[in-house]
Amino acid sequence: MSLSKPPSVSNTAKEQESSRRVIKSTPRKRLLRVLIPVLLAIVIVATWLLLNRQVNSTDPTVAGRPLSNPHTHLHTVALGVKPGVVYLGTHYGMFTSTDDGRTWPQARGVLNSLMITSIADSPANPNLLAVTAIPISGFGQSMGTYFSSDGGKSWQAHNPPNLSASAYPYTIKAGPASGQFYAYFISAGLFETRDMGVHWYSITNNTLSNMQVPSLLTDPADPDHLILGGDQGLYETHDDGHSWNHITAVKGNVYSIVASGTTPRIIFCATDQGIYYWHEGSSQITQLATSPMASPPTRLAIDATGKTLYALSGQDLWYSADGGNTWQHRWHFNRGDMVSLLVDPLHPDHLYAGFFLPAEVLYSTNGGKSWQVLTN
Repeated sequence: MSLSKPPSVSNTAKEQESSRRVIKSTPRKRLLRVLIPVLLAIVIVATWLLLNRQVNSTDPTVAGRPLSNPHTHLHTVALGVKPGVVYLGTHYGMFTSTDDGRTWPQARGVLNSLMITSIADSPANPNLLAVTAIPISGFGQSMGTYFSSDGGKSWQAHNPPNLSASAYPYTIKAGPASGQFYAYFISAGLFETRDMGVHWYSITNNTLSNMQVPSLLTDPADPDHLILGGDQGLYETHDDGHSWNHITAVKGNVYSIVASGTTPRIIFCATDQGIYYWHEGSSQITQLATSPMASPPTRLAIDATGKTLYALSGQDLWYSADGGNTWQHRWHFNRGDMVSLLVDPLHPDHLYAGFFLPAEVLYSTNGGKSWQVLTN
């Protein structure tokens, strides 16, 4: 019978020391395994917050230039009822100038947590404003229509009731009566309010409620008269939407509808088939003869007399001094992301052109022969 050799004193000491090291190191490793993901998460969140703050900063980077923030998109340009008032609907709220865009006193836009996609100023009371808006982050404020009774100082959200989740606010227009506005929601149709959004009424049928990229023309003399066009053609109502008449003489998808300020009005409608015009109340609708434009115009702008007409074909601006009978090429824009083309109602040679991104507004005082930057 053999006996095993007892461990030496030195080996026993080494094993005890190794065991103590394992006991000490194990809690450290466990602590590191917990701390490293936490530290990484803190670094990631801090970096995201810093980047998000930089990306979503609502302030213009240059004082007096509302579009100087490089992350700002321009969604619309609108002219106020009062002379000299210009509105910009941007990715970070709405900016207002009262001197034809020469100065912009706001340090940041109102409703600056919202994208302002369309703006309407009431002709009956210029202190009554309405906008369509989309939340920047998707959280917090609601998407839809907002109203102001004090010239844009304070706002209230008022949407038509029971809108579906797919309803998307597309545009808003002012009617002639005080507090009257029309809002079109994609996948829901056209709604009317006569009390600044407190009460709404649906005024389109199922067919018209499914129009894509609709154009709406209101009547300053008749709150019940509307003309609505889109991919399904051109329609008209004289009874506030109770019935709609399909204007079959106008062919194609409707891009733009404008009217003069005369009595009766001269109405122009641009479609993918060309330009149509008629005098309000007349059943005689005429398609303008083939123009020198390479493609049918997608935007029209008109002065109060109806004689001065502008049309955007592709990136080219065309001008007519005789109601569209003859045309002159005025300008070629170097970009195709135009969001607004407007004529100053008091000065037919004064034009505004707004562009999406980089956000920019151009201004012409000679009918589009030359342009300068109004703001960027």
